[in-house]
Amino acid sequence: MPINIAVITPQYKNDYLCDTILDGLLNLVTEDKSLNFKITSGYTTDLEVTKHILNIEQFEIYAATADLIFLCWGKNNTNKALAAKINRFEQTIFIDGSELGGNRRYNELVEIDTDYLTKAVAYFKREKPYLDEVRPLPFGIESHYIKYQPDQIKDIDFICVFGQKDFPSLRREVEWALIDFCQANNFSYWTKPTNTPDEFHRLLARAKVGVSVGGGGFDTARFWEILGNNCLLMTEKIDIYESDSKRLDYKRIWQFKDLAEFKAKLKQMGQYLRSSYQKSDLELEYNQIIKDHSSKARVLEILNLARVKKLIP
Repeated sequence: MPINIAVITPQYKNDYLCDTILDGLLNLVTEDKSLNFKITSGYTTDLEVTKHILNIEQFEIYAATADLIFLCWGKNNTNKALAAKINRFEQTIFIDGSELGGNRRYNELVEIDTDYLTKAVAYFKREKPYLDEVRPLPFGIESHYIKYQPDQIKDIDFICVFGQKDFPSLRREVEWALIDFCQANNFSYWTKPTNTPDEFHRLLARAKVGVSVGGGGFDTARFWEILGNNCLLMTEKIDIYESDSKRLDYKRIWQFKDLAEFKAKLKQMGQYLRSSYQKSDLELEYNQIIKDHSSKARVLEILNLARVKKLIP
């Protein structure tokens, strides 16, 4: 029996979590011909969604009988007017990719949209707080992140590249500490910004260790790009899922709470690379991470909840 999903995308500027959902849907429809989705026009993305785009009139007709409606948050451009016009909130799942921005994540919690918490049949959220009715849904490993192949040579010891370094200051601090450490101990490293995402992902595929520090939110694309290329991951203390969650308990993830602990962990990581690192030892866990945290896995979480709620068969 076909399942039709109408995705109300942000009106103009893309959102990373929306892109993760679209990437997951693109992967799923290639595997399951009974699954279909359409999106609203005007959304800017590099994903190959052209054949899934409908103009506004066509989309409203499609959404009127769709099995599910995904309403994706966008910064100052969530298409709430269209969701209200369609007015099928009993089939609408709100996907909230909001973050506080700047350095505010250390002191505040992202607000829950209480209107959609009441209206929508389900609410998924990228950042805390999570309630019984609000379920975590961080970014995932999008298919275009993955440039790693099993025969890949890992010839870069450390990689540490951020899109912006102004907030939090820990981003600049760990980069400087990493450069000093690598130069003092003869490790190879890469910290220069790249010209394209593809270039960056190909560098990650060559790296043994990737460094991540969140930006405007605790969840950050860099975290998932590193995991998606079979790297060890050095990251600030994880605060992505619920505090008691075990979903990111992987041996490859080394956490630090501040700069001092990062420097201490660097020394330990250096010793590990010199004495124990074997890429082949990482393959089994890597395959499990891809299974559990791909963009496809994120969409399957949503669909599984929809089945529990008897919205789809």
